Amino acid sequence: MRTSRAAGVLLCFWMAAAGLCAGTPDTWAPVRWNGGPLEVLRRADDRALADPAIRKAVSDWYDPATLSLLEGAPVNCLLLTFSAGADASVEKQQQQLVGEYARRARERGFAVLGLVYPGTSPQAVASAAADARLDGLVLEGEFPDLAGFAGQLESALRSRKSAALVIPVASSAVLRKAAWPVLALKGVSPGVGKLADAATASATGGMWIDSNLWLVRSFRQTAGSRPVWITQSSRPAAPADYVKSVVDAVAAGGRWVITLDDSFRSKLLRRDAETVAAWRSMGTYLAFFEEHADWRSFVAYGTVGVILDPTGPNLAHAEECLNLVARRQIPYRVIERSQVGAPALAGLRAVLAFDLAAPTERERKSVLAFAEAGGLVLGGPSWGVPPKDQSYTVVSAGAGEVAVYKDAAPDPASVARDLNDLVPTEELGVSVFNAPSVLSYVSISETGSRLLIQLVNYAGLPAESVTIWVTGKFSTARLHVPASAPVDLAVKRRSTRTEIVIPKLPHYGALLLEQ
Repeated sequence: MRTSRAAGVLLCFWMAAAGLCAGTPDTWAPVRWNGGPLEVLRRADDRALADPAIRKAVSDWYDPATLSLLEGAPVNCLLLTFSAGADASVEKQQQQLVGEYARRARERGFAVLGLVYPGTSPQAVASAAADARLDGLVLEGEFPDLAGFAGQLESALRSRKSAALVIPVASSAVLRKAAWPVLALKGVSPGVGKLADAATASATGGMWIDSNLWLVRSFRQTAGSRPVWITQSSRPAAPADYVKSVVDAVAAGGRWVITLDDSFRSKLLRRDAETVAAWRSMGTYLAFFEEHADWRSFVAYGTVGVILDPTGPNLAHAEECLNLVARRQIPYRVIERSQVGAPALAGLRAVLAFDLAAPTERERKSVLAFAEAGGLVLGGPSWGVPPKDQSYTVVSAGAGEVAVYKDAAPDPASVARDLNDLVPTEELGVSVFNAPSVLSYVSISETGSRLLIQLVNYAGLPAESVTIWVTGKFSTARLHVPASAPVDLAVKRRSTRTEIVIPKLPHYGALLLEQ
């Protein structure tokens, strides 16, 4: 079934070029395709539009000729500038332009969504969207009452017999509590920042990396089947930066809303050779993930569990723990507080229970049973007598232990570092070494016979001699890299683990291990 679904997704992309398939939200691959006179007016103070060539490209972007730029590209969902609360005549002109462009795009098989900014009324937008037969509306910007506006807009759409989706772009804190059909998250521009640790040849050393990988994986593990999109502001970017944005979102099962800076789009319109090559490179990576769509059915792997309470008071702390534990190359599973119990804790070596504040009797019983059976629990003062002169103390609990912290929400960086100290490397299941600019996402097939280790390199140069230790015995290791044939790597078996070395890792690689 997984193979047929992957084939279906790919087929839909190729059918889109022939105008035969607009797909459904779970198959939409979005690109921000903003333009028109309203876009120029909306960005009146944007210095980028001071360049006459760029200004003209943005203003004229909904000339039907720009649809040819999408030929062969594995994207099937366009986000078009639709409403920004401007003068009624400007809004009408823009929406008529978008309506005609959307008609032509639908004939080619694209789903079409309208970008809506603050300043307009839900009824006016709904009426125009129904006339333009849009598939959805994306709410972007600082709305005074985002949830209220979204609800009014959806009601107005339904009253006009439109099935268009309403997709607000929001922070993780807002979306964890929302029931919207597509989760469009405000993300960061991925890349390497400052050095965070002097050591580089260990699983704990590395660089400061801005990434959305942890964010996508946390939503993919808790949001069911709803699509997860990452959005980020447009800024001048090198071709390699676009590829990083693609893999940073897609590796854990999300999608990046492709956002090209204005200079890039202007050059693309002029068919600049280098820009066209960069655009095709992005397409190569997107196509690679569609060819391996069955990987999305793999479940997150990890011997560490992080309990997350989406409605709790310490959400920011829990999210930063997810972020920094990932930077320590520790694979983990996210456990929503409502799911805490023996089944969710099964197979884990350690659990971060800081988001159980304070634990209910049922939660306390389940987590302590886990510890008494040999597990390790990290939690705040409610889990025992906290120390006075140190950050935490370890107390016995049956065959296991509880690390009781002095603070209810201790420094996430310290927690991530402590986790490395408290859990031996071989008990983490998977460890990545000599990869200071690399983050990993580990998942496993339903049968448990295949382990997938996806590696994203955030640096400008390839990572070399990346070493991976995996607990257990695997017979084959195959490295998949976009635009290259899969390569079988040597497998070294130790008493309790399998070792693999990746000679060179460019932007991304997926290591598939089989028993």
